[in-house]
Amino acid sequence: MIRRSTQINDKLKRAREHQKQRESLSMALPGFDSAMHTASKILNLTQDDLDEIMSIADESFQTNAKDEGTDKNEKIRQKVSKLLITQEECASKLLKVFSKKLDEIQATDRELAMIRSS
Repeated sequence: MIRRSTQINDKLKRAREHQKQRESLSMALPGFDSAMHTASKILNLTQDDLDEIMSIADESFQTNAKDEGTDKNEKIRQKVSKLLITQEECASKLLKVFSKKLDEIQATDRELAMIRSS
């Protein structure tokens, strides 16, 4: 009996979720209700059957969207890593050039000091 009431509660929750999804789609897409009604007539399905089919399609779409999101995140992460490595290499090269120029300036200053003292 407890199992039966749990099953009924689960079905009610799913029905409410389907109703909310249908209402949100109806508001977002103007012809959604008429398209669903036409589809139920053509396929000879009840509204509940059609809602169940649509919810399964929504779940698979959401799963695909999550997978695509994960792939995009991984690509972005790889690009950022590549940029950081590139910047590190560039910074290292710039530091070497700066250090070389600083050494040249110091050498020139020493030569100038020797010329002045002579």
